[in-house]
Amino acid sequence: MKRAIVLSTIAAVGLATAALYAQPRGGGLPPIEKIQPVKGNLYKIFGAGGNTTVFVSSKGVVLVDTKLANNGQQILDQVRTVTDKPVIMVINTHVHPDHNGSNQFFKDQNARLEVVLQDNSAALVAKNRTSTDGQKPTRTYKDRLSVLSGKDRIDLYYFGAGHTNGDSFVVFPALRAMCIGDLMAWNMAPLIDPGSGGSVVALPDTLEKAVKGIKGVDLVIEGHGFVNSWANIVTYARFNRDLLEESRKAMAAGGWPKDVLAALKAKPEYRLLTQDKMLPGLEYGGTASGRVLINARVAFQELRGQPITTNFAGFLPGEPGAPPPGSPRPGGN
Repeated sequence: MKRAIVLSTIAAVGLATAALYAQPRGGGLPPIEKIQPVKGNLYKIFGAGGNTTVFVSSKGVVLVDTKLANNGQQILDQVRTVTDKPVIMVINTHVHPDHNGSNQFFKDQNARLEVVLQDNSAALVAKNRTSTDGQKPTRTYKDRLSVLSGKDRIDLYYFGAGHTNGDSFVVFPALRAMCIGDLMAWNMAPLIDPGSGGSVVALPDTLEKAVKGIKGVDLVIEGHGFVNSWANIVTYARFNRDLLEESRKAMAAGGWPKDVLAALKAKPEYRLLTQDKMLPGLEYGGTASGRVLINARVAFQELRGQPITTNFAGFLPGEPGAPPPGSPRPGGN
């Protein structure tokens, strides 16, 4: 399948926040699909950016992430197939425009809409001069926050940097379910956005703290793509730790990211996380194995204290297989 790559960048006060997409045949992102039940009063809407999670509480609808801009009406149309209750709250897992792009639509529908963000994400929104009123939080938190109550309670956790430096884990205790945002998408290592404080080096610590600190979760809604199991999240945390440690080993031995990929592929428990298959409807460019190479390159640069130039599939200087100087930059592998 021929893939065209679109790079969206928001820059303000020295801040560059980027989202990378691979377009399927015919152009454009996969469209919004019909709302899918997850469990009880919890649903997922796929397409047009990140997953939107729909939680129907006794007081109204809570949305976790709102996709790219200009998708609010389509999201609402899907919500209306399961409830007539108003949208009362939006929780954004982080600040990328494929996750908060349609916030303003719901703010326009309800001037009293609550918008909830982690403190670091709130700071990024404040620095971005293109932020809409709907993207600006009405409530923030540092490490942990609970909203609503009883069977409707939602717990938010922050454990450190990963995809960005403000990634929220959003837990629905009564349903034993969680949204993990882009800390995990498509059963592959996350893209890292250093412009928003993301870090391959910090990521394993963040995931391990979440595995230790969050209890009573069975189902995990990824930032894009799938509903996963808690057991796979535990494996995923080990995988990201091993990716970092194998990067350290490869660097010390004079190796390259391909050696990191080979080491991880040799472990059967990481089969899905290192596969070479292009997934249908994949919004972000590349494959799971390609994402390992990207994050190993980022790890090399982070560990060396160098500027990060490889988080959108660039090569390290001198890396075997790199195109000659002056060649077009690759668009994801």
